[in-house]
Amino acid sequence: MIVTLSDYIFVVRRLLHDANANFWTDEELTIDINDARQRLVRDTGCHRILQTSAVLTGIESYDFSTLPEGTKTMDVINLNVYWGNSRVPLRYVSWTQFNAQMRYWINYQGQPVIYSMYGPNKYFVAPVPDQDYVTELDTVVRPTDLVALDDVDTDIVDPWKDPVPFYAAYMAKFKEQSYGEAELFKQQYVQQLQNVLSTTFTRRMPDPYSHPY
Repeated sequence: MIVTLSDYIFVVRRLLHDANANFWTDEELTIDINDARQRLVRDTGCHRILQTSAVLTGIESYDFSTLPEGTKTMDVINLNVYWGNSRVPLRYVSWTQFNAQMRYWINYQGQPVIYSMYGPNKYFVAPVPDQDYVTELDTVVRPTDLVALDDVDTDIVDPWKDPVPFYAAYMAKFKEQSYGEAELFKQQYVQQLQNVLSTTFTRRMPDPYSHPY
């Protein structure tokens, strides 16, 4: 079971047949492992954090840097606005639809009911807030880099750790210009990814009381 950075390095070395560190240093593999962990989170959204923030009177756009997790935030999946004792989920639409339907009246303000992403690190809400509202954001957040060999990976948990060594091995082989071997490791990464996805999401029954017909 992979727990620490040292465990990651051990598994990657086994994949690369470099148990004695003849070709890759620990420092090189650490970079590849951290890059692989970030790639895994981008591909799967497996590291999610609920962040509390606010939307402010008269302001429609917000940058990820204003969130508690700051620029480590990679995506906003859901956004709730607190209104009294209620938590109101905002509907999401694409920016093109948002711009056409929700930004026509420039001076109109009200309780936000919809949001959209603009670029890689900014989101808009509409209507423009008529007062300050506390918000709760369901976000995908970049994992913290592992530095010391005994650093424990608390951001990515089992079984999501399994694909990481394969992508790290892919990067190591790609930098070595062993493109054929690199491609095999990348294919294994995708396969491991699909295995994890198929065993973590398909078991859930959306509604035990629903009827198919």
